[in-house]
Amino acid sequence: MISDLALVRRFEAVCRLRSFSRAAEELGLSHSAMTKSIRTLENDLNLRLIDRTTRTLTPTEAGQRFLLLAPDLLAHADDVRAAVVAETLRLNIICGPFILDALGHRALRAFRARHPEVHVDLQSMTAALATEQLTHRRADLLLVHRNVARQLPHRKTLAIKEIVSEPYAVLFRRGHPATGSEFSLSTLLRFDWVVAGFDSLFQNTLPPSQLAMLRRNGFPKYRISSLSACADMVEDTDLLTLAPASAVTNLIADRALASAPLPSPALFSICAVARADAIEAAHVRSFIAAVGAACGRTPRGRKTKAPA
Repeated sequence: MISDLALVRRFEAVCRLRSFSRAAEELGLSHSAMTKSIRTLENDLNLRLIDRTTRTLTPTEAGQRFLLLAPDLLAHADDVRAAVVAETLRLNIICGPFILDALGHRALRAFRARHPEVHVDLQSMTAALATEQLTHRRADLLLVHRNVARQLPHRKTLAIKEIVSEPYAVLFRRGHPATGSEFSLSTLLRFDWVVAGFDSLFQNTLPPSQLAMLRRNGFPKYRISSLSACADMVEDTDLLTLAPASAVTNLIADRALASAPLPSPALFSICAVARADAIEAAHVRSFIAAVGAACGRTPRGRKTKAPA
C-alpha cells in the first residue's frame, strides 16, 4: 500500500526532472530525503521504479506505468482535499458519448434543482477505463447500455439498476430518399450512417447474425462522439443517424430533420452501475432518478446483482 501521496508527488518530480537534486530543490527537500522517499515508495509497491547510474536516471517499465497513473491519482487527491476543506460533496459520473449527449445535461439540470450544493463531474470515457475509475473509487456512478453492463469486469463488486429501456428512432433530413421506399432495416442500411458510440464492447454484445449484417453493410461509416454533431451532419446530407426516442424532440428542434421509429427490436437502455456499497447513497440515488426523469420515466428502483 502506498503510505503517503507525498511520495507519489516526489516520484513524479524525479521522473519529470530526471534528477533527484532538481526534484528535491523544487519541492524544498534535501537530496537524502528525496532518495529515501523513492526507496520507501519502491518498498511499499515491492517494485523497482527507477534505474539509477552515476549519470542517468530513467523509470523502469513498472515506473513508466506508475508514472502514467500518477497525475490522475494526484489530481483525484487534490479534488478530495478541496472538497473536504470546502465542506462540499462531489459526484463523479462517467458515461458513453451517446448517453452523455442524449440526456446527461437534462439529468444534471433536474439534479441541480434538488441538490444545488453538490459538485458534479460528468464526463465520457470508454467502459473499460470507466470501470477502473469506479473500482478505484475515482468515480461514483457509471451510466452504460444494458448490454455493456453485462460485459463489465469486477461485476461481483458492483450493483446495477436498469433505469431506461426505450425504442430507437432514425433521424434523417426532410425529403430523404429513404422515405420514398420500404422503410425496412435492410433498406436503411443501403445508406451511410453516422452514429455516436457503438464501440467494440457494445458490438460484441449484439447477436452474431445482426452484427454480421451490420458489418456487411459497412455500418456505421462514420462515428462521432457527439449525438448533436451526428444530427448536424444528417441535416444537409443523405446520412442517417440513431437517437433514443426521448431525445428526438430536442434533436430535431430548429433543424430540418424528421424521424421515424427504427424498424428493429433493438432498444436503447441505460443501466446505473455503482459499487455495491455506494449505490444507495442519497445523492447517487437522486441522480439515477434524474436520469429516469430526463427520459420521462420513473426509475424502477430495483437493485439487481450484476449479471454473471
